[in-house]
Amino acid sequence: MATAIHPAAPARPIAAAPSLRALVGVAAVLLGTFTALVNARLTEIGLADIRGALGIGADEGSWITTAYITAEVAAIPAAVWLRGILSPARGVLLGSLLFTLFSLAAPFSPSLTVLLMFQALRGLSAGVLIPMAYAVTMRHLPQPMRLYGLSFYALISAFTPSLSVSIEAWVMDHFTWQYLFWLNVLPGTLTLFAGSYGLTRDPIKYMRFRRPDGFSLIALSLGLAALVTALDQGNRLDWFASGLITGLAASATLLLGGALVHALLHHDPLVDPRLLWRRNTGLGLFMMFLTRIAVMSSALVLPQYFARVQGYRALESGSVFLASALPQLLLMPLVASLCYRVDPRRLLVFGAALQGVGLLMMAGLTSQWNASQVLVPLVVQSSAAPFLAIPIMVLITEDISLREIPWIASLVHILRTVGSAVGVAAVGTFVRVQEQVHSNLLGQHVTTASIQATQRIETLSQMFSSRLPEIEATRAATALIARTLQREAFVLAYRDAFLLLGILMLASILIAFGFRKTMLPGKLL
Repeated sequence: MATAIHPAAPARPIAAAPSLRALVGVAAVLLGTFTALVNARLTEIGLADIRGALGIGADEGSWITTAYITAEVAAIPAAVWLRGILSPARGVLLGSLLFTLFSLAAPFSPSLTVLLMFQALRGLSAGVLIPMAYAVTMRHLPQPMRLYGLSFYALISAFTPSLSVSIEAWVMDHFTWQYLFWLNVLPGTLTLFAGSYGLTRDPIKYMRFRRPDGFSLIALSLGLAALVTALDQGNRLDWFASGLITGLAASATLLLGGALVHALLHHDPLVDPRLLWRRNTGLGLFMMFLTRIAVMSSALVLPQYFARVQGYRALESGSVFLASALPQLLLMPLVASLCYRVDPRRLLVFGAALQGVGLLMMAGLTSQWNASQVLVPLVVQSSAAPFLAIPIMVLITEDISLREIPWIASLVHILRTVGSAVGVAAVGTFVRVQEQVHSNLLGQHVTTASIQATQRIETLSQMFSSRLPEIEATRAATALIARTLQREAFVLAYRDAFLLLGILMLASILIAFGFRKTMLPGKLL
């Protein structure tokens, strides 16, 4: 790998500062992106209240989140196509307008079917809005400032899984479930008006309506929707034991395979998969995919630990995530500045190592850990995020041209969404299976043949006998031991998950050594 410091690197030109309108426009699209990403899994903590209001069960309620993320990823191909016709600015305005309107209307849903419809429409709006952020940043900021703009874009993606827990917990503690949707109206409106003021709107290219790549548009949208739906519902339906998951997986394979072959043969594909063949782009997107799995998995496992083991309320666990996420905001400009002076590959190695160490620290988890003990490993993981997200953006950008920015934006968003779904599905399934394994192993030591177990039950029975009949006291003692065993089985399963994720991130360091040496920080930055 090249040396870290490059004193011979050519001096970068000093560009004029961007106008106020440009800064407002970029801030608008970043705010809209943040709002849409926070909503991707915003309803998970509040699902109990939503299910109660609509009179539905847990299985039916699980589709509320699935509807949003499935529609979001399905809209990405259409966003690429619309960007070439309407311009990124109009894409931002259209997406923010629809997202705001549907968020305002969703709480008035009289049934689950109507709510799922609004969730899908909100997801479609977000899928149109989010891919535009990359293009808007590159278009409206001068070259020396693009990296800082893209850093905010990357940081938002890394920051939201932790912050969404805090936001939703605060909403549910102070308001009703309807405000999970209504609070989006204010940032959505700000995005709409600020974007109208600050974003440059190019002429509409009506002629491009005549020559869409229709097959890619349909096959890619439906294939991604089928894939994400299968991933999000697979753990609940026991994967391929379910005919629905099997059918969705087969459909995703056929549709995405067909879209890939078609794109390779088409002279002007909707999204060119040949970008993945480029060394830095392919490795960068793969590294982004692995990082997303680790980030989402940690954001999934820890709230479960706090709720199941420590009995924390959502707001109590959410405050831990909020505090741990603050280092990302402080480190973002520092890491962006370092990318002009230090080989991005070295920063990437440091970030992957730091993330791996933070996850391995969590592998020492016990049922006695409280928020203060979890905070240190979380801060380590949070500090690693800028060292991963920003260098990856630099390395990817080195291999593309301005014409290819929409393709990269779409691929980044596809991998972010699919990576999130893979992380939640894989770790959720892993924890469930490991909990069953550990529960079985622990249970083998708590039998009538175990002297220690028998003595413990007798001791607990005597404690309960003062207020319960003898038979009920024995049952209460046995139930307490059963709950203790289940708690410890969950803790051991969570430890296994963090150990696996830590090893994965440390192994990903090898990817950094495969990147091609770049100019600092890339021809477009």
